[in-house]
Amino acid sequence: MLSLMADEDTVAGRLASWVSRLRFEDLPAEVVERTEQVILDQLGVQVLGSTLPNIQPVRQLAAAAPGAPESTVTGSDRKTTAAQAAYVNGTLGHSCEYDDAHATAWHTSSAVVPAALALAERDGADGRELITAVAAGIQVMGLLGAVTTSGMLATGWHGSKVLGVFGATAAAGRILRLSPAELTQAFGIVGSDASGTMEYDRSGGEVKRLHAGSAARAGTEAAQLARLGLTGPPTIFEGHRGVFGLFGGAEGADIPEAAWQHWQVLDTIFRFYPAVGTVHAPLDAIRHLREATPIDPQQIARIRIGLVDFAVGHGAAITRPTDAISAQFSLAFGAGLQFVTGRNAPADYFDPNLWNDPAILAIGDVIEPYAMPIPAGDPVFSARVDIELRDGSHLEHYQAGFRGHPTRPATSADIERKFTENVAGVLGGETSAAIVETVATLHEGNSVPSLTALLRRRP
Repeated sequence: MLSLMADEDTVAGRLASWVSRLRFEDLPAEVVERTEQVILDQLGVQVLGSTLPNIQPVRQLAAAAPGAPESTVTGSDRKTTAAQAAYVNGTLGHSCEYDDAHATAWHTSSAVVPAALALAERDGADGRELITAVAAGIQVMGLLGAVTTSGMLATGWHGSKVLGVFGATAAAGRILRLSPAELTQAFGIVGSDASGTMEYDRSGGEVKRLHAGSAARAGTEAAQLARLGLTGPPTIFEGHRGVFGLFGGAEGADIPEAAWQHWQVLDTIFRFYPAVGTVHAPLDAIRHLREATPIDPQQIARIRIGLVDFAVGHGAAITRPTDAISAQFSLAFGAGLQFVTGRNAPADYFDPNLWNDPAILAIGDVIEPYAMPIPAGDPVFSARVDIELRDGSHLEHYQAGFRGHPTRPATSADIERKFTENVAGVLGGETSAAIVETVATLHEGNSVPSLTALLRRRP
């Protein structure tokens, strides 16, 4: 990890100095590989998102306001300004709760990758520059999240948006090669776009998808505005009205040294269920029990599910979905899907008929979520599932973490398989394979425009 500049006396200044000085050669091989995996995973979700109904209003609005043809809109046959492409692509990438997650940085790639990719395409950057920018953006989100995440969870701020604007700014600033002084100003500028509540996890609302897209757009614009001379408050993080105090309840705090000494991208959580991360361990546990013992859904009398305390409200509060987002934030619906359909496919969360399926709802009605202490050393995203059948028998399983979590890491084959499934029916097999190969060799310095050209829809 690069050392800090001792003469920087604000958090923004220290972050800006680190990002500006970061070079591809500073990245360990495992960071390069994980960053390429993050990029591939995000592109697959963007392609899938381009087909989904919930975010079509965003695509329609962007198409009605064409801009200079600078950067590709994934899944379309056109280009638009870098900022608008970042907005649409970020929204696509967060469209179905299938993008990656992070314990302190929330959802990184759907904010960071679109911002970096749009400017890298526009300016003809190479793969090494893209990797460096994405790794830097994720690092910034993780560092800031180390101070603010617990406070945001307690008050209901959505860290993906609050932190995402700064991650996108860092990535954009790195592509634009902003000086430390310029990037400090960019952080101050984009702080005015940090926001986003989590009320959607109680009553739904597809606006949640915009949090990544608007973060990507804001970061792309802030970096460009700073280069043009606009200024922002240098104490945007630790100041009296700064991000740490307003969102994290930690006015005047600083980033812990331990966070600086760790590459945050290595803590990426890859999602293999298109649902909020807090329900993945329960769904894995249910899958384990179903595979071990055939279970007739009609014979289930009760399902008790133990979760970390904040997950009871952030994933287990909704029992009757009314839209895709509320289905994806419903442990009851996800469990019902698995028992009734045998799967948790992305398309099923967008099917209104399934939202109201009596058999699925019946499973949800017997689920009792409760807060439980997570054993020391286990991931916070762990769960206990106890199933009571009508004959009085019990099945139980404790799931420490889940597939895709750093404690149960996804393999390159897992991520490539997910990508291929996400783009099936949208991109041809040759194009899909070409994207996988191109992303896997970004570290060799190949052209970013050659990658984005593969993401266009052919007339």
